[in-house]
Amino acid sequence: MHDRRRKLTFRTNGTGQAVVEFAIVLPVLLLLILGLINLGVLVNSQIIITQAAWEGARAGATLDPSSSTGDTYIRGAVRSAMIGLSNPSAITIDISPPEDQRNAMDWPKPRGEPLTVRLEYPLALTLPFPVTVSLKAQATSRIEYSNPP
Repeated sequence: MHDRRRKLTFRTNGTGQAVVEFAIVLPVLLLLILGLINLGVLVNSQIIITQAAWEGARAGATLDPSSSTGDTYIRGAVRSAMIGLSNPSAITIDISPPEDQRNAMDWPKPRGEPLTVRLEYPLALTLPFPVTVSLKAQATSRIEYSNPP
Protein backbone atom coordinates (compact mmCIF):
# COMPACT_ATOMS: atom_id res chain seq x y z
CA MET A 1 0.00 0.00 0.00
CA HIS A 2 0.91 3.45 -0.58
CA ASP A 3 1.76 5.66 2.24
CA ARG A 4 -1.01 8.20 2.34
CA ARG A 5 0.99 10.72 4.18
CA ARG A 6 2.47 13.29 1.96
CA LYS A 7 5.76 14.72 2.64
CA LEU A 8 5.73 18.43 2.31
CA THR A 9 8.89 19.59 0.74
CA PHE A 10 9.81 23.19 0.28
CA ARG A 11 12.08 24.23 -2.42
CA THR A 12 13.88 27.45 -1.73
CA ASN A 13 16.27 29.32 -3.88
CA GLY A 14 17.65 31.47 -1.04
CA THR A 15 15.87 34.73 -1.92
CA GLY A 16 14.34 35.08 1.53
CA GLN A 17 17.70 34.61 3.19
CA ALA A 18 19.32 37.16 0.86
CA VAL A 19 16.64 39.75 1.68
CA VAL A 20 17.17 39.30 5.43
CA GLU A 21 20.95 39.56 5.06
CA PHE A 22 20.58 42.68 2.93
CA ALA A 23 18.25 44.25 5.52
CA ILE A 24 20.88 43.64 8.20
CA VAL A 25 23.87 44.89 6.18
CA LEU A 26 22.22 47.94 4.52
CA PRO A 27 22.12 50.24 7.60
CA VAL A 28 25.77 49.47 8.36
CA LEU A 29 26.78 50.26 4.78
CA LEU A 30 24.77 53.50 4.78
CA LEU A 31 26.40 54.65 8.03
CA LEU A 32 29.82 53.81 6.61
CA ILE A 33 29.13 55.78 3.42
CA LEU A 34 27.78 58.77 5.37
CA GLY A 35 30.83 58.67 7.63
CA LEU A 36 33.13 58.75 4.62
CA ILE A 37 31.23 61.72 3.17
CA ASN A 38 31.59 63.58 6.50
CA LEU A 39 35.28 62.76 6.62
CA GLY A 40 35.73 64.17 3.12
CA VAL A 41 33.91 67.40 4.05
CA LEU A 42 35.98 67.69 7.24
CA VAL A 43 39.34 67.21 5.47
CA ASN A 44 38.37 69.60 2.66
CA SER A 45 37.32 72.31 5.14
CA GLN A 46 40.54 71.89 7.14
CA ILE A 47 42.62 72.30 3.97
CA ILE A 48 40.67 75.46 3.01
CA ILE A 49 41.13 76.97 6.49
CA THR A 50 44.85 76.15 6.58
CA GLN A 51 45.31 77.78 3.18
CA ALA A 52 43.29 80.83 4.28
CA ALA A 53 45.51 81.24 7.38
CA TRP A 54 48.61 81.11 5.20
CA GLU A 55 47.13 83.66 2.77
CA GLY A 56 46.36 86.01 5.66
CA ALA A 57 49.85 85.68 7.15
CA ARG A 58 51.46 86.28 3.77
CA ALA A 59 49.25 89.30 3.07
CA GLY A 60 50.11 90.75 6.47
CA ALA A 61 53.82 90.16 6.01
CA THR A 62 53.98 92.03 2.72
CA LEU A 63 51.41 94.80 3.18
CA ASP A 64 52.24 98.44 2.57
CA PRO A 65 52.38 100.21 5.97
CA SER A 66 51.49 103.56 4.39
CA SER A 67 48.05 102.24 3.34
CA SER A 68 46.90 102.07 7.00
CA THR A 69 44.55 99.19 6.23
CA GLY A 70 46.62 96.56 8.12
CA ASP A 71 44.30 94.11 9.86
CA THR A 72 41.42 94.87 7.49
CA TYR A 73 43.62 93.88 4.56
CA ILE A 74 44.65 90.65 6.33
CA ARG A 75 41.02 89.77 7.15
CA GLY A 76 40.09 90.41 3.51
CA ALA A 77 42.84 88.08 2.30
CA VAL A 78 41.61 85.36 4.68
CA ARG A 79 37.97 85.75 3.61
CA SER A 80 38.83 85.70 -0.10
CA ALA A 81 40.71 82.40 0.39
CA MET A 82 37.77 80.66 2.06
CA ILE A 83 35.96 79.70 -1.13
CA GLY A 84 34.11 76.43 -0.61
CA LEU A 85 33.14 76.74 3.05
CA SER A 86 29.45 76.52 3.85
CA ASN A 87 29.40 79.50 6.26
CA PRO A 88 32.49 81.72 5.80
CA SER A 89 31.08 84.48 8.02
CA ALA A 90 31.34 82.17 11.06
CA ILE A 91 35.15 82.17 11.06
CA THR A 92 37.06 83.78 13.93
CA ILE A 93 40.27 85.58 12.90
CA ASP A 94 42.99 86.44 15.43
CA ILE A 95 46.02 88.45 14.25
CA SER A 96 49.11 88.69 16.45
CA PRO A 97 50.59 91.23 16.91
CA PRO A 98 47.64 93.50 16.11
CA GLU A 99 47.95 96.48 13.79
CA ASP A 100 48.34 99.11 16.54
CA GLN A 101 51.27 97.19 18.09
CA ARG A 102 52.95 96.74 14.71
CA ASN A 103 52.59 100.45 13.96
CA ALA A 104 54.01 101.41 17.38
CA MET A 105 57.28 99.51 16.82
CA ASP A 106 60.38 101.66 16.24
CA TRP A 107 62.07 101.67 12.85
CA PRO A 108 63.21 99.27 11.28
CA LYS A 109 60.65 97.19 13.13
CA PRO A 110 58.33 95.37 12.60
CA ARG A 111 60.57 93.99 9.83
CA GLY A 112 61.68 90.48 10.81
CA GLU A 113 59.05 90.09 13.52
CA PRO A 114 56.66 87.13 13.26
CA LEU A 115 53.06 87.77 12.23
CA THR A 116 50.66 85.00 13.21
CA VAL A 117 47.13 84.49 11.89
CA ARG A 118 44.94 82.05 13.84
CA LEU A 119 41.60 80.88 12.50
CA GLU A 120 38.79 78.96 14.13
CA TYR A 121 35.79 77.70 12.18
CA PRO A 122 32.74 75.81 13.50
CA LEU A 123 31.97 73.15 10.89
CA ALA A 124 28.45 71.74 11.05
CA LEU A 125 28.27 68.10 9.95
CA THR A 126 24.71 66.86 9.50
CA LEU A 127 24.97 63.25 8.35
CA PRO A 128 23.59 61.03 9.95
CA PHE A 129 23.01 63.35 12.95
CA PRO A 130 24.02 66.99 13.57
CA VAL A 131 27.48 67.55 15.05
CA THR A 132 29.59 70.73 15.17
CA VAL A 133 33.37 70.38 14.97
CA SER A 134 35.70 73.29 15.69
CA LEU A 135 38.46 73.43 13.07
CA LYS A 136 41.59 75.46 13.83
CA ALA A 137 44.49 76.64 11.70
CA GLN A 138 47.49 78.85 12.28
CA ALA A 139 50.14 80.34 10.01
CA THR A 140 53.16 82.48 10.87
CA SER A 141 55.23 84.59 8.51
CA ARG A 142 58.03 87.10 9.06
CA ILE A 143 57.06 90.70 8.39
CA GLU A 144 58.95 92.08 5.37
CA TYR A 145 58.09 95.77 5.62
CA SER A 146 59.47 98.48 7.92
CA ASN A 147 57.64 101.35 9.54
CA PRO A 148 58.76 104.69 8.15
CA PRO A 149 61.45 106.36 10.31
